Amino acid sequence: MERLTIEHLRGIEELKDFYFGVSKMDEFIHGDLEASLQNDYCKAYSVRNENKELVAFFALSFDSLQLDLDDIEDLQNGWSDTSTPQPTQDYFRTFWSKVHYPALEISYLAVSKKYQKRHIGTQILEAIDEMARQQQFAGCQFLTVGAYVSNEYSAVPFYSRNHFAKLSPVPIHDTLRMYHNLLTK
Repeated sequence: MERLTIEHLRGIEELKDFYFGVSKMDEFIHGDLEASLQNDYCKAYSVRNENKELVAFFALSFDSLQLDLDDIEDLQNGWSDTSTPQPTQDYFRTFWSKVHYPALEISYLAVSKKYQKRHIGTQILEAIDEMARQQQFAGCQFLTVGAYVSNEYSAVPFYSRNHFAKLSPVPIHDTLRMYHNLLTK
């Protein structure tokens, strides 16, 4: 595993030479991302290797998750696995009575084309998982993501390998909404 350092993105100019390798995503990074950052849609982070090279970046925003009956059944099945830590019975009653669940959304995640296929994306997801668990600002039970899907590229297999489940059967606006349960570590 590469040793990575994560810090707040100092400015959009840090990404001027950054390319993911998928045309629509690269267009977004070098176009509309700046407006998202300036208008507090999300907060961005740079990911650098030991040589201080920018290898990836990601952005996070608060979210909430509404689960349908299939999602609830999937969660219950996951919690029936005895190897998975489970919330207490008292908390289950409270958990299942909720309509929305607090979440942290991975608004964007991109690994530089030069550094892909090195499991850096998985390392970043592990770091985001830990950030969500350790943050003191608000409750957080899930990570969510709109996984990019197009004819050119799909992020769904990557997120699936990293324990994210689909929330909807079909993509909307080139993304498939997915979630990861933080209560099962």
